[in-house]
Amino acid sequence: MKENEYLQQVANLAGLRHYPQQGPWNKKSGSAVGTRDNYVTAIGFSQKGRTAVLMILLRFKKLDQPEQVKSALKTAAIKKGKLGEIGSNFVRWEWTYAFAKPKAEEVAKLVEDLRTAIKPVTTPFDGRCEQCASTSTNSLTLLNGLPMFICATCQEKVRQDLNQAAVNYEAITPNYPNGLVLGIGAAAMGGLAWGLIAYGINRIFLYGAILIGYLVAAAVLKGTGKVTRFGQIAIPILTVASVLFGDAIFYTLMVMKHQHVPFSGKLLNVIVVHLWDLETKGSGVLSLLFGLVGAGYALYSARKPKFQAVFQPLGAPTA
Repeated sequence: MKENEYLQQVANLAGLRHYPQQGPWNKKSGSAVGTRDNYVTAIGFSQKGRTAVLMILLRFKKLDQPEQVKSALKTAAIKKGKLGEIGSNFVRWEWTYAFAKPKAEEVAKLVEDLRTAIKPVTTPFDGRCEQCASTSTNSLTLLNGLPMFICATCQEKVRQDLNQAAVNYEAITPNYPNGLVLGIGAAAMGGLAWGLIAYGINRIFLYGAILIGYLVAAAVLKGTGKVTRFGQIAIPILTVASVLFGDAIFYTLMVMKHQHVPFSGKLLNVIVVHLWDLETKGSGVLSLLFGLVGAGYALYSARKPKFQAVFQPLGAPTA
């Protein structure tokens, strides 16, 4: 069954309406969206790597202690799917699957079970704007795909706040020296830890290179203060240098162990000179690639913010 047909069936069973090309997950099939017992509900498809995921989003009034929702869900011991994320005004549930989609009837029951579980510790919406809590707002509006109750006045305020945030961000003067110092420090510490851990487990742990890339990127961006072209160039260079430094430490320690020789500058120099040969014979090239993956992920996560609020009414539902 195609995603559109499936979501239409889920919507019918769950008391929602299917809106193609709309919803939180930017899929052509859209989402099943609506309210049940005044809880905003959205169901749709997403992708995590190569894994297909059916997403269920439940929204409620903002809480001071969202951890209560987590406790309530844990007590409910719901078997289907798992908790994805909890915020002050939402819970996201994820149901991963390999081939066949979950049965529509089971999805509808899961949504009901989730809502029942969180009712004792949450407050549903009451027909008023979520932002000002005074203006009567009975229709859902999508804010960057997220269904919510927000009045026209608060929509304009959100736009103004984001415009000001964009101006403030552009006004930040990047601190390149600080970003470089923190980046080099993170690269040095990451490389040292990489080499020592690899020596301790007697092999190069490739996924550690992803962590190095992420840490280097985080350090450079924190020091710089904003996303810049300088950071985008420096991060992969420092990541590669960090991984190479860690590999050099690993190979040096291995030679010291097997050849029973003490550490010396001459030994380290020999390793550095022949490092590329050692890398190509082992898993060094892969470690460099994994490091760049980590740096790329960090850059993507910390890319320049999009100070944009797109408000969109829910379109005509499918028949």
